[in-house]
Amino acid sequence: MKIQWSEHISSLVTYFTLSILGSREKGETASLTNCACEVNSIENFPAEDSGRMAITESSSVLDFKKYSIETVDIVFAVLYAIVVFIGLIGNCLVIIVVYRTRSMHSTTNFLLVNLAVSDVIILLWCPRTYSFVFYPNHPTGKLGDYICKIFTGNAIISVAIASSVLTLTILATERYHALMKPMQSELRLTLERVKYVIAIVWIVAILISLPDFSQNKYSEQYGRCVCPFSLQIAYSLKEHVICTVILLGCLPFLILAYCYFQIIRGLFLKNTVCSRAPSGSGDHQTKRRLAKLLISVTAAFYVCYLPYGVFILYIALQHRPKLVAHEETFSVLLHLFEFLVTSSSCLNPILYAFRSSNYWEGFKKIFAKRNAVQSTRKLSSLYRGSPELMFSTAL
Repeated sequence: MKIQWSEHISSLVTYFTLSILGSREKGETASLTNCACEVNSIENFPAEDSGRMAITESSSVLDFKKYSIETVDIVFAVLYAIVVFIGLIGNCLVIIVVYRTRSMHSTTNFLLVNLAVSDVIILLWCPRTYSFVFYPNHPTGKLGDYICKIFTGNAIISVAIASSVLTLTILATERYHALMKPMQSELRLTLERVKYVIAIVWIVAILISLPDFSQNKYSEQYGRCVCPFSLQIAYSLKEHVICTVILLGCLPFLILAYCYFQIIRGLFLKNTVCSRAPSGSGDHQTKRRLAKLLISVTAAFYVCYLPYGVFILYIALQHRPKLVAHEETFSVLLHLFEFLVTSSSCLNPILYAFRSSNYWEGFKKIFAKRNAVQSTRKLSSLYRGSPELMFSTAL
């Protein structure tokens, strides 16, 4: 009798262990159920009761539900589409203005162009705009994993985000050395050096994102692409999440905070920067406006990214049962913070337009030239339709 009870207990322990580990293969479940039924039949328990008990116990093991299209996905897809449309136009205008205006070919503007390129990549590869349409028919296996890494996942975006963080950090250090240590020319970022710096930025961004690339996969269990920052597996990859938050969040923030604190103190509070120049001189005002622009861009970036970083770190440190129990709430919050991150990519052109007269004038020239071309085309079409009008106008 003791041997029978020990077999019964061991079979139940084995069943619970397999359930917790996530093994839901039909063959294993069927064999365990049959084993439990055999033991119960020796103890004069009906087989139906034992099967019912096995179903009840297996249903008590919670897991994230498989993906299905919901209203929140459609709502956020529409919002993403609006942000993508505005952001692409704005960032492309920034790139065109700097390219066409030779007087704006400076190290700072080239770094701002690199930031705009990163934003364009984030907007173009934003999977939340279209992924919910592909998930129901998403390929599986190796092909599904590759599509997740390149198209429907977050792998490409992680490279662009890393590039944005590194570019903002270099902008801060470049301004710090230019304003606080103007005599140390070996620390200055020149036009010759900036192209190599931008290349290094992208190489480092790719290297930092390689672990994220390897972990972007399609999960048949959840019916969607998962990555280290997904609600489903963030807990199991907490080391990766913590390292990413430190490398791309905490360390750059400390550098940015130090550089801009020194710039604000020297340029606005103690007036030790450009102290020999009159406070109302053109050079002094230009440096103040540029400092305000860069501080505004950095502040907007962290306002949009900080809630996402804190939330990802929070879910990575939480126990999985708690995340599963409140899956709907955490999922909506993740949607919201991811949307906030993407929204930051359309803010920079707006800040440039209101903070920089050079960019504002460049934007106006582009639109003025476009309006002039349209007016010329309209006049030419009118003249072709009415030769008398062209003759009268010439007179």
